Order: sequence, then C-alpha cells, then structure tokens
Amino acid sequence: MTARPPLPHRRRAWTLGVLVPVLVTAAAWVAVAVLLPRVPRPAALHWGPAGVDRSGSVAELLGPIAVISSISPVVMAVIAVRTGRQAMTRRLALGLAVGLATMFAGLVLAPIVAQVDAPSAEHAGSPGAATLAAMATAVLLGAAAAALAGADRAAPARSPVPADATTTELREGQRAAWVRRASVGPVGRTVSLVGAGLLAALAVVMGAASGSWWLTPVILVPVPVMLLLLSWHVRVDRTGLTVRAGIGRPRQHIPAAEVVRADVVTVDPFGEFGGWGLRVSAALDGTVGVVLRRGEAIAVERTGGRRLVVTVDDAAGGAALLNTYAQRARPARPALDGSTGTGPHLD
Repeated sequence: MTARPPLPHRRRAWTLGVLVPVLVTAAAWVAVAVLLPRVPRPAALHWGPAGVDRSGSVAELLGPIAVISSISPVVMAVIAVRTGRQAMTRRLALGLAVGLATMFAGLVLAPIVAQVDAPSAEHAGSPGAATLAAMATAVLLGAAAAALAGADRAAPARSPVPADATTTELREGQRAAWVRRASVGPVGRTVSLVGAGLLAALAVVMGAASGSWWLTPVILVPVPVMLLLLSWHVRVDRTGLTVRAGIGRPRQHIPAAEVVRADVVTVDPFGEFGGWGLRVSAALDGTVGVVLRRGEAIAVERTGGRRLVVTVDDAAGGAALLNTYAQRARPARPALDGSTGTGPHLD
C-alpha cells in the first residue's frame, strides 16, 4: 500500500490556522483586561430599542463569549493542521480560522468599548457600530488568509491510467467535451429555500424586537451564499475537469495530467459529507465534494492524495471521457519506477 504524501503548505497552516488566531484572541482579552476597570458596575448586558434594558455582573457579560472565543481557535486549529490537501479546503480552513477569531475578538470588545467611562450602565452607548466593524474586519482578514493559504503545486501523474478504468473511444486527434448542469434535488432545494426564508424572517423579527437593526445584515449573510450554490456547471474536455458554481465562483479545476483515474460512485450526502453543497469529507481524508443530492457522482482520484466528488447526471460518460484525456496527457514514455505521481508534495 502506497503511503499518502504529506500535507502541503504546513508552515502556512500553522501560522494562519493556529498562531494568528491565538494572537488575535489573546490581544482582545488583553484589551478587555485593560479597559475593564473603566466599565461601570453593574455593567450593561443587553440593549433594546430604548437603549440598555438589562444590567448585571461583568461575569454575565463576558462569560458566554469567553467560552466560545476560547473553544473556536482550538477547533479551527485542529482542522487547519489536519486538512488542506487541496487548495480549496486549505483556503476554507485558514480563512475561517482567522475570520472567526477576528469576529469573536470583536464580539468580546464591542460591549466593553461601548460602556467605557460611562457613569452607569444606563448611559452606555450601543455596541452596534463596533460589532458591524468587527464583522467587516473578520471578512476582510479571513479573505486575506484564504488568499495566502497557498495554491496547489503542479503534480502530473507518471503511470498510465489503470486498465480497469472506463474510457471513451476517440480517434487520434479527435476531441470531445462533456457538459452537464448539477443542481440540488427537489428536497434539497425546498430545504434551502425554507432555510433562507426562516433566516430572513428571523433577521426582521430580531431587528424589530430589539431595535438593533445592525443584527439584520449579520443574520442575512448566509442567505445569498446558500442560494447561489444550488446550481453548478460541470465540464470535461481536453484540459481536464472543471466544476464551478453558477455565479462563476467557487471554481475547481483538475488538469487532465493530474488525474490518476475517474470512477462512478454512489454518494450519501449526510453519511459521507454531513450535508449538501460544497463540502469536505467527514473523514477529513482530502476529499472535496460538490454534493447536491444522493446518488451517482464522478469521483476523481488526483495526484497528491487528493480527491473530488461531484454528484451529476451521466457520471459514467464524464468519468470515461476524463480517463481518456488523462491517458492522452501522460508522458510519451512512462517513468520506469511505475510512480503514480502521488509522491511527496513539497511545500
């Protein structure tokens, strides 16, 4: 059995997935410690339409967010150092690690800053603007971390496509393309639309009840993302396999030269990926899934121990054509050592 290659870009994973979130979290709590003596006692705990409507101890104010902001960096650190075999998962993990740490740091600081030097809790300002600023900063820093996560290195396969992999008969010099649209099934679409509607209703109700309308955009952030990822374009041609969302991004491309083999598999979205959409395998084994329904899918084994699964109609046709182009992309004389191209991936 061939040993799996090491994960790429480990320095970036430790720096962006562990060190930066820990420093951001620590800096936020140091700032809290410095400002806390200037916060009134009792402190403001909740803001309503008319201002502060509940006060209490500092422990009540900071206790819940202290637990969350402490657990999140630990969980994301584990994910960051244990995943990242593909650029897409690496960017997602490191972007979330930095973004969540920044967001929780802002949520820790916003209610403290709002009431520094206030004569009493009732005179505390609203934390709304500071919270929105923290959210925006979290998005920007998370995007920057994702951009710095490191691209996949070129790793052409060396040995022929396995003899038992299905192929498409094409004459020498003949080209073909296979194009399909992958969409969620009726159940998935219904669940997504209902979920988006509930989130929108929750945002309006919470804004009206609390008077804190700054919460509305925060709650609504997942809605467009949820709806824009319901449909994907899948294409196999001489360049390889390309999968992209209906709006153009996210996009995943596997060059034909890096395809070890493509097969047809049956996918259980919740059992294997924990749900629908753009997912990472629950086994954290380097598999990325564009999983829109239960059923047949193209499973592409890629060099470097990477794997992509896409649920789509006529998966057999797409897999066969991809194997054909993968074989055409092989060197004219395969390497004598029989390497599959899945050797160590240098950082």
